[in-house]
Amino acid sequence: MTTTADLAARLRAMPDDALERLVAARRLPTAVLGETGPQHVTDFFDLAEALRTDDAVDAAVEHLPRGTILALRDGGDAAALAPAIALGLADEDGQVDDAVAARVAAHPDLVALRPSGGPDRPDRAASADDAAALERARTTGAEQAFATMTVLAELLRAIDAGAVRELVKGGIGTPLAKTLGERVGTDPAVVPGRLALLERIGFAEPGAGRWSVTEAGYTWLLAGWPERWASLVSAWSDTLEPAVHEVLTLADDDLRDLVSLGRWAYPAGSRWLDAVLLDVAGTAASLGLAVDGAVTSTGRALLDGDAAPATTDLPGTVERVYLQHDLTVIAPGPLAPVDDAELRTVAVLEAPGLAARYRISEDTLRSAFRAGRSRDDVLALFERISATGVPQPLAYLVDQVASRDGSIVVDLGEGGVGAVVRGTADQLDLIGVDAELRQMAWERSDLTTLVTRYPAHVVHTALEDQRYPAVLATGARPETHHGPPGRRPVAGRTPEQSAHALVERLRLTTQRGDAEPEQEWLGRQIDLAVRGRTPIRVVVRMPDGTERPFSIVPTSVAAGRVRGRDTSVDVERTLPLSLVVAVESDA
Repeated sequence: MTTTADLAARLRAMPDDALERLVAARRLPTAVLGETGPQHVTDFFDLAEALRTDDAVDAAVEHLPRGTILALRDGGDAAALAPAIALGLADEDGQVDDAVAARVAAHPDLVALRPSGGPDRPDRAASADDAAALERARTTGAEQAFATMTVLAELLRAIDAGAVRELVKGGIGTPLAKTLGERVGTDPAVVPGRLALLERIGFAEPGAGRWSVTEAGYTWLLAGWPERWASLVSAWSDTLEPAVHEVLTLADDDLRDLVSLGRWAYPAGSRWLDAVLLDVAGTAASLGLAVDGAVTSTGRALLDGDAAPATTDLPGTVERVYLQHDLTVIAPGPLAPVDDAELRTVAVLEAPGLAARYRISEDTLRSAFRAGRSRDDVLALFERISATGVPQPLAYLVDQVASRDGSIVVDLGEGGVGAVVRGTADQLDLIGVDAELRQMAWERSDLTTLVTRYPAHVVHTALEDQRYPAVLATGARPETHHGPPGRRPVAGRTPEQSAHALVERLRLTTQRGDAEPEQEWLGRQIDLAVRGRTPIRVVVRMPDGTERPFSIVPTSVAAGRVRGRDTSVDVERTLPLSLVVAVESDA
């Protein structure tokens, strides 16, 4: 018979790191792990009691595989019980805790488990070995992967632009989902799930009301399409729990009935595993890994870490686009992410997809000039990417906007100190006599150059405030950080941090003195035996210095004495607690 005192003794003897892993793995409620409150743990007996409650045992058994549950029910060696031992459901010798055995016996489905046999599998499709069908599946999977990656990339750009805000109650809200759906070219109902995927794989994170892109997300945006697919699958696969990987291995690339396989592999885990497996099957389909419930050969290669097939399946990138007279840009195929990012500096994406459409306007050109690009830079970009040259209306628009906007360039001064303003002589004449800019203390080194001791970005802002067509050179822009502005909310403790804090608190509680903790420990053991009416073996130090054991069923503890019935001679005994040197379970 295993009692709370036995488990408390095992917990007390465990190394700190092993105890922390056990507490974190058991997923105890926050109220139990907290430092205050009626349910918080104050010593190892409280922890043992918390681990032996019905809810705690059920939650642990839910995460045990079939073989371990059978070993708990029917008995097994330490190897078969290893997952249960790691969760504190059995000791190192394979003895199962009575509370655990009782909960397993109370579950009809676990009682009815058969130790032999395998899961029922659906028949594979007749076309599973058809080469043409397999090729079509690979093509379909690649198209789906490209569509999903396009949506994820556009969502990351929307996040980077500050367009994604979190509601106080959580989530993004229906109006924002609709706006983002229109922006990225997808169903608004899909947007929350895609944002959740970005957060899960670490490409984006919700901050203090506003989402932000992580460094991993920025790196992914600049990667090529095959690298995007491979890194996306790898990041997603790394987030899956070991139980999910085990079920996927059991499925053997057939995802049509993952829930049934999960219930066979983890008989008590349907409460948490069913929803996870349904989500896994859906995500695998959206990432192009599976088509009609079957993992494609490319999907299997990506899951195994081989990105080579992705290059073959995905559509090839194009290097040239068509610049139209109506100021639209048509990409006849997917652009390389680097080219796409450069084109977005002078145009906005109107229709994402395999054949994307961009639009150039006066506003986009003005933004490019104000970001530090010159007229020659913009025309050189158009000439490099255009398959048909630069249309005359577009060239006229570039010249027109450049003459009005961006004709004044603000750059760093000599040695990186101060600022240099370059423009036409007439423009600098006006700037030099502008009363609102008198504090700049201009020095004119030549007809087309003004020099000031103020930083370049400060000068640029002052010129813009006075409506001068000034742009800040790229090298003069101050360093910016991708993180969102303002204070970030303090994140709650992770399970590992909570477990570490609890173990530290328990160790301090039992180290207040040399003798006092041991006496408290013995007293708590006897108190538990009184409440449970369980027999114990008490070792008492006699007046002559010898030690004598007594097997008793304690009935009360009061005034420094323990009273109970001696089971060996059937008499009532009263023993002083100060002379008790050891307490063991005698059940």
